Amino acid sequence: MPDVTVPLATYTGWNLRHPQIGAPDQLMSLMGSAIPFPATEGERAAKGDPRGSIEERYPSKAAYLDQVRRAADGLIGNGYLLPEDVERILAHSARRWDLLASVPETAATK
Repeated sequence: MPDVTVPLATYTGWNLRHPQIGAPDQLMSLMGSAIPFPATEGERAAKGDPRGSIEERYPSKAAYLDQVRRAADGLIGNGYLLPEDVERILAHSARRWDLLASVPETAATK
């Protein structure tokens, strides 16, 4: 899906168990996790996160959404997605950007 092809986070197919529910050394399968990328290079450096920041990956929200659209179009071409789903996917991706990317938009980056 475009969320994985054009990511704003690291996605896993598992999650760690909280010690209060027992067996903290075991994984909870089928309960995936999303670990957001740092929004900026400064945030990435401050946290020592080895993953690229959102601002390093995508110069703007518009550029990110363009990549999401291209990923969705590729899935349509291969028969994995319906054309009528693209606008909903783009809207969902735009909301996710607003939530995770605190990269300020300027007239030059729009």
